[in-house]
Amino acid sequence: MFLPRQKIKILTGLILSLGLVCSAAQLQAAAPVEVVALFKDRAVVRTADEQQMLKVGETSPAGVKLLQADTAGARVSYGGKVYQLDLSARVAGSFAKPTSESVRISRDAVGQYRMRGALNDHMVDFLVDTGASVVALSERQAQQMGLDYKTGQRGTVQTAQGNANAYFLLLERVTLGGITRRKVRATVIEGMYPTDVLLGMSFLNSLNLNDNNGVLTLTAKF
Repeated sequence: MFLPRQKIKILTGLILSLGLVCSAAQLQAAAPVEVVALFKDRAVVRTADEQQMLKVGETSPAGVKLLQADTAGARVSYGGKVYQLDLSARVAGSFAKPTSESVRISRDAVGQYRMRGALNDHMVDFLVDTGASVVALSERQAQQMGLDYKTGQRGTVQTAQGNANAYFLLLERVTLGGITRRKVRATVIEGMYPTDVLLGMSFLNSLNLNDNNGVLTLTAKF
């Protein structure tokens, strides 16, 4: 039986389209890096060794550079190759809660643990501080974020420079790597300090911390 030429062309187009879809899926599966969260101009990327939140232009300790990102996908370079990635099927295609989420941070030159993260979806530099009871940021940082901190409860806190006026409030979201916590207790300290956001125990209490040979692993408790 012979098919009309127009139908043959349609079928040929469908076969080619299916082939392209399969090839794209195979390339996605073969990529040594995956995306587990997507935002405008930033993404959480995962390799076999680490999981890290990056903004466009940043490179993770494992060598993953984020070239482009939005809610539809991300483009990264890794190992000398460029990959166009959708949200990982392990995230997008499954409703099963993961058994654990972890973030690894290497100690810096002065022996502290710093990492990029987000407060209410605003990118910030975190300093892990187990001596701080809550997440703490400066008034200047809060103003840059547009945070309405003056609706919080007024009080005072002890800092390295002495007592300082502060506002106590709840942050909607605090994100470190692939770990997000909501309604996190925080304080905004009047003035310019701290220069990094102190990631205190109001966030860290929900994690297990393991310091091993200069690498701090933070694993979410479930």
